[in-house]
Amino acid sequence: MKQVAGPVQEGFSLIELLVAMTVTLIVTGAIYGLLTSGHSAFRREPELADRQQNIRLAMDIITRDIENAGSGMPIWSQVFTIQDPAGGPCNALPGLNGCGMAGALGNVPAGTRGGDSVNSDVLEVLGTDDRCTSQSVCNAAPLAGAAGTFVTREPVTACLGQLLAAPGGFVLLTDTANGFTIQPATIGGAGAACPAGGASPPNANLVLTAALAPWTWAGPPAPSAAAPIPGVAGPDVYLYPARVARYRIAINPDPADPSPALWRSTTGRFTPTGVAATEPGAAGFPGANSPWQMVARGIEDLQVEYQSGAGVWVNVAPGITINNYATIIRQVRVTLSARALAPQLAGQTSQVAGGAGGDAVRGQLVSVVTPRAAVVALQLGNQIR
Repeated sequence: MKQVAGPVQEGFSLIELLVAMTVTLIVTGAIYGLLTSGHSAFRREPELADRQQNIRLAMDIITRDIENAGSGMPIWSQVFTIQDPAGGPCNALPGLNGCGMAGALGNVPAGTRGGDSVNSDVLEVLGTDDRCTSQSVCNAAPLAGAAGTFVTREPVTACLGQLLAAPGGFVLLTDTANGFTIQPATIGGAGAACPAGGASPPNANLVLTAALAPWTWAGPPAPSAAAPIPGVAGPDVYLYPARVARYRIAINPDPADPSPALWRSTTGRFTPTGVAATEPGAAGFPGANSPWQMVARGIEDLQVEYQSGAGVWVNVAPGITINNYATIIRQVRVTLSARALAPQLAGQTSQVAGGAGGDAVRGQLVSVVTPRAAVVALQLGNQIR
C-alpha cells in the first residue's frame, strides 16, 4: 500500500528570524541616525549663523569706537579709562579689568590671551564724534571745566544740534595741546558776538555744566577772546562733540529672555545730563533716561588687552606719560565669546567653572585694533625725530 506524504511545512527558522530582525534594526537605526543628524544640523546651523552674526556685529561696533579713540584730543591723553572715580562701579583696583559678570573663559593664567580674570572686562573709550566739525570757543570766561555759558564763533551745526538735543549730550573742551575736559552741554539761546576777533551773530551759546571726573586736567586754560591763529601758541579752546563709549556684559533683565548680552553707552556711566546712571546688571536697571542700549544677545564674555610701546600685552590700560612714546597704547586686543541661545543643540559643551551659563554651543572672535591716538602720536614722533 502506497503512502502519501503530507503537506510540506515552509517558514523561517528561529535563527533566520533573529538574523532578519538584527539586520532590520541595524538599517532602521542607521536611517534614524541620519534623520536625527539632519534634523539636528537643520536646527543647529541657523543658531550658529545667528551667533556669528551677533558676535561680528558686536565686534564691528567695538572696533569702530577703538579706532576713533583719541580723535580730536591732545596727543598725551588717557583715551582708555583705567578705573572709575569714587562712586563708580569699577573704582577699586584693578579697575575695569574683571569688573563685569562671570565670563566664559574662566580663570586664565596671567599673560595669556583672555586676561587673568574670571570675570569679563568693562571697556571705556574716549573720543569725539567725527561726524561733526569742531567749534572754537571765544568768550574769556568761564574756564574750561567750569559750568557756564560758552560762546562759539560758529553757529550750531545741524550735526551738533542733533547730538545736543534734549536731554543734552557731552562736549569735549581742549586746547589741543595740554589737556581736555568732558562736560554735559545743552544749546542755549541766541548766540552773542565774540568779545574780540570774532564775527557778529549768528554765533552759538552752549550751556555747560561742570566737568565730569575723571576726565579733567590740571590748570585748564581760559577760552580765548582773540581769533585762533594756526601755528600761534595761545589759550585757544576748541569744542568737539564728545563720545564716551562704555561696554559691559550683563544679563538681559527681561524675564522672558534672561540671556547674557553686550551693552553699550555713548555717555559712559552717566546720562546725557551728567547724572550717574544705573549700569546693566545692577539693581534698578535701566532707570530713568538710561543711556545703555543692548548691542547683541548671547555675548557672554568680553576680555580686553592693551599693548604699550614695550610690546607687552597687559590686562590693565597703562597710564600715559607726557612725551613718553613707550607709554602710548599701540594696539588693543578684544576677545568676545558668544553662545547659541537655543537649547539642546548638537555639539554643546559645559561652561568653564566660574563662568556664566550652562551647556551651550560657544564660539570666540578676536580682533586687534590700532587706536587713532596711537597713529597720530607716532606720526608726530617720527616728524620730531
